[in-house]
Amino acid sequence: MVDAIVQEARLRKATTPLWQEHQARSLYLGGGTPSLLSEDDITRLIQGVSEALHLERSSLKEVTLEANPEDLVPSKLNAWKRAGIQRLSIGIQSFHDETLKWMNRAHTGALAEKGVRLAAEVGFSSITVDLIYGVPTARVWEEDVTCALALPVQHLSAYALTVEPQTVLGNRVAKGQEQEAPDERTVDEYHFLCSSMKSKGWTHYETSNWAAPKSGGLGDWRAVHNSAYWSGSPYLGLGPGAHGFLPPARYANVSNNPRYLKALAIGRVEATTEVLTASDRYNESVMTGLRTDRGICQDELEASWGLRPEHVDAEAWAQALRSGDLVLTSEGRHRVPEERWITGDRIASTLFHVAST
Repeated sequence: MVDAIVQEARLRKATTPLWQEHQARSLYLGGGTPSLLSEDDITRLIQGVSEALHLERSSLKEVTLEANPEDLVPSKLNAWKRAGIQRLSIGIQSFHDETLKWMNRAHTGALAEKGVRLAAEVGFSSITVDLIYGVPTARVWEEDVTCALALPVQHLSAYALTVEPQTVLGNRVAKGQEQEAPDERTVDEYHFLCSSMKSKGWTHYETSNWAAPKSGGLGDWRAVHNSAYWSGSPYLGLGPGAHGFLPPARYANVSNNPRYLKALAIGRVEATTEVLTASDRYNESVMTGLRTDRGICQDELEASWGLRPEHVDAEAWAQALRSGDLVLTSEGRHRVPEERWITGDRIASTLFHVAST
């Protein structure tokens, strides 16, 4: 698999004109469980992809590894440092043991806390953790937030639990064997997190993401990698099931491991591609822009895609302003206020351009 991913990087570099001129700013190992790889495999993966894409380490602002809490042991942490990993993204989800069992997670709350502290002791100065709110268990959300903020972390992501069809949880809910958390509880937990992070001086820079301030007033620890998605920057996704964006097209690699390996063995990548229209790009820019504290600028949208919210749907735009769903920032942009961010995707969808058929 490591060899195949490196081979894909070579092929995409050779066949993608945009990437021949583009210099990546971040490298992210995730979307699976890369922390299970051996030190040799992680080193080969990073070196192979870097060489294939002609990446200059000095130009990379961030090299991130997704890791499970149970993998945070001294031997692995030191190996990751040697391999060039700078940032860890740790999927904690909760510190409540019964909730973790309900989620089928292998770690305990105590193990998660110990792992994060070990990572900091080894020398990782950029650590982000994930939490999930809106969980229908006896977990006390306030305690999870308190635990997370007591740890040496610089970034936090939090997501509402979603019940997807064709999953174990989805099937249990459909059969009445499981109840979803009430919407009011989910909203209250989100707002509690917002107020807690604000009291600590963290920047709430995207709907689900918070960054701690850097020492000396030198900005904050917001994710370079994730910020690229929200700004519409191009990115390469490598590996089975990976998605990439090379304007004006988006691609998705086949998610079947044997098929992915078989295709790379004969020098090709099996993937589907979707070419986005100006209308598609406008809608995505509205959606992702309103997920950030920077918001959207009508002039920029019109200059880029030939569409302007107040012209796309004048009444929807006016209603968003009247209702307070959108507010004007000091930079002359429009954003969703923090207290309504939890419904930001709904607000953004009212402003979409519907192309005529």
